[in-house]
Amino acid sequence: MWPKFYFNWLRKNSPTGSVEVYPEISDSYETNLPNVFVIGDLTGVPLLKMAAESGVQVWKYIPQLSNDHLDVVIIGSGPAGVSCAMEAKRLGKKYLVLESNLPFQTIQSYPNKKPIFAEPKNFITNSSIRIIDTVKEDLLKDLNKILNDNPIQIETNQRVVNIKKANVGYVLETESGSIFKTNAVVIAMGKSGDPKKLGIKGENEANVSYRLIDPKDTTGLSVVIVGGGDTAIESALLCAEFAKETTIIHRGKEFNKAKSDNIDLILELESQGKVNIIYESEVSEITSTSVLIKNQQSAKKIKADLVFIMIGTLPPIGFFKRVGIKLQNEKKVLDWVGLTGLVTFAMAAYIGKASFYGPSWFSFLASISAFVSTLSLICYSGILLAKKQTKFDLWKALKICYFLFAFSYFLTVYFLSTYQQFHLFGKYPAFHYTFLYSLTILVFGIRRILVRKTQYIYYQTLTLIGVQVLFLFLLPELILPALGEFGYLGSENGFIRKEIFPSDSYWKAYGFILAWPLSMGVLYDGGITKFWLIYGLSFSFILIPLLVYHYGKGAYCGWICSCGGLAETLGDEYRQKMPHSKTAYKWEHSGQYILFLAATLTILKLIGVFGKSIYPNLELGENIADSVKWVYDIVVDIGLAGVVGVGFYFFYSGRVWCRMFCPLASLMHIYARFSQFRIFSDKKKCISCNICTKNCHQGIDVMGYASRGIAMDSVQCVRCSACVSLCPTDVLEFGKLKKEVIQYDKLEAKSRK
Repeated sequence: MWPKFYFNWLRKNSPTGSVEVYPEISDSYETNLPNVFVIGDLTGVPLLKMAAESGVQVWKYIPQLSNDHLDVVIIGSGPAGVSCAMEAKRLGKKYLVLESNLPFQTIQSYPNKKPIFAEPKNFITNSSIRIIDTVKEDLLKDLNKILNDNPIQIETNQRVVNIKKANVGYVLETESGSIFKTNAVVIAMGKSGDPKKLGIKGENEANVSYRLIDPKDTTGLSVVIVGGGDTAIESALLCAEFAKETTIIHRGKEFNKAKSDNIDLILELESQGKVNIIYESEVSEITSTSVLIKNQQSAKKIKADLVFIMIGTLPPIGFFKRVGIKLQNEKKVLDWVGLTGLVTFAMAAYIGKASFYGPSWFSFLASISAFVSTLSLICYSGILLAKKQTKFDLWKALKICYFLFAFSYFLTVYFLSTYQQFHLFGKYPAFHYTFLYSLTILVFGIRRILVRKTQYIYYQTLTLIGVQVLFLFLLPELILPALGEFGYLGSENGFIRKEIFPSDSYWKAYGFILAWPLSMGVLYDGGITKFWLIYGLSFSFILIPLLVYHYGKGAYCGWICSCGGLAETLGDEYRQKMPHSKTAYKWEHSGQYILFLAATLTILKLIGVFGKSIYPNLELGENIADSVKWVYDIVVDIGLAGVVGVGFYFFYSGRVWCRMFCPLASLMHIYARFSQFRIFSDKKKCISCNICTKNCHQGIDVMGYASRGIAMDSVQCVRCSACVSLCPTDVLEFGKLKKEVIQYDKLEAKSRK
């Protein structure tokens, strides 16, 4: 019982929402298919302004080829597709728009008088299409006028059913049998997939609809609207003017994903008795005249002449799968081969560097892992070559070259040291592992600075590079040994060589940065000195708590820690791969068990070290701790931190170790419950686009906080700033709690209960 209570206390009712599935695209809008691009809503940003702008920006990346094909075929004629076509016309390109229905059909299907918000307000677009605050009818009038004044090459009623790779470019097939040859494809069809369904009895009744066209059709009728987003609320606002009675059924406690203006309006109508809102309830059955509603306590039936189910739409996933476009976090054969190669390389590297200090079977396991990793690399390369990628990507090429260098460098060092007793530069593999680790943070840190151009990321990345290179490589591996060799560290009985580096154990310098229990050796030491006892306890239980209290857990995890350094640099491109499933949320506090084990072993060790001279029987506890510690080292330090933590980088984000298993992070979770640090949100600006949640490689449902306007208090936050910097409407910002916010949080917590 107590673990559940404890974990609930740590989680503090944190939102646990999922992310929507979209095509996997690069920063240049390109999918896994060369020269096939996705723009508009399917990039994950449901804003008309930014959709139109993406139609202009994509032309920076469309190739310029000279042949008899079209330069591009644009699929879809919403704001993004039309904007792309107008830019093509301006540039003098050969293009064609294929539309399955009529231009701006999605907007045409909006409810009459639906309000249009031109967000973000301060965003200036280069598109010929201008979006302003208005309503559906006026927006359509403006868009059609633009289209009439600037006609484009478009074929309507042409539904694309397949995109096939040709020797040059692509061949598009439509439902009518038409064929089009093109060098590039731009998919701008929007989220025009099937509506999400409830999966209940009666959902196919004649009185059920997934779209409201004309509110006047509800005149004198009892209307039930299912949903809690803007579409559902706006529909209710429109129906309330004509319907006999309007009821909203929402499964949540409040409207978390709707705009604040819409929420204010619907609550005002509720107070006037014009709309009935039923919270924390679900529809379990629909008939031709009623709906059955249930919650945790009871069930009831209410009258329903018309039922509108407005819980969102699904992207056209079937189309993407049919044409071979990879979806976000979709795992294919190449991914599994890559995962095998990376995990076995991490195993070879981490066990290999430890083999000179561990049991004899370490060398055998490292050698087998190196063999499997090499085989996986060959298979991976073969699959890539078979795919015949024609477009050259400089960064991807440089990245592959670096990985090949790191792979061959370490394995060469390891095999020479193990089987030839030749140590490159006189150093064991552990030195070379640390060198490669630091070099990786440096190389990918530079890339992060160049790509993520914010002042925060600039200074954060420079700090991570500096800490890793200076304090976690040069100092323990080169500077201190050199100073000791030349006698600059004093005599053997001096304070430095006796208390800080006893027996010239310069590796202890890692403990200056890597605190207990991330580095167990700081306190778990049979020959621990007074310096390390005081420093270790002060670092983990005084300095870090103060940092976390004032600046959040990320002050250490995001700015100092070597694990965080690798995650924020090497893992920067893969932060969207962190799962947000229910299973992932269950696993994310498993590090608390590791923390408990680490604390138990360390306490037994320290009691044995300092107490056995007085009470010899205390040696038994120390012996038990030592017998378990080697298992802890293999499972936690090597298995989870080294193999899983690094091996899963390109598969499940670079923060798997940090989020799920790290015992120091788990200790800081306790501190973070008392921290003043928060990420604050301006609820009025939030458009529930989910970009913040999708890019959080700690798996936090940031949008769940932002859409509520609640200060984000998740203990998982590592201050990476991805959610803040990538938010298209500048909703989020770092800050500290003030007295009035603390009072608000307490009231909010009460209301949740």
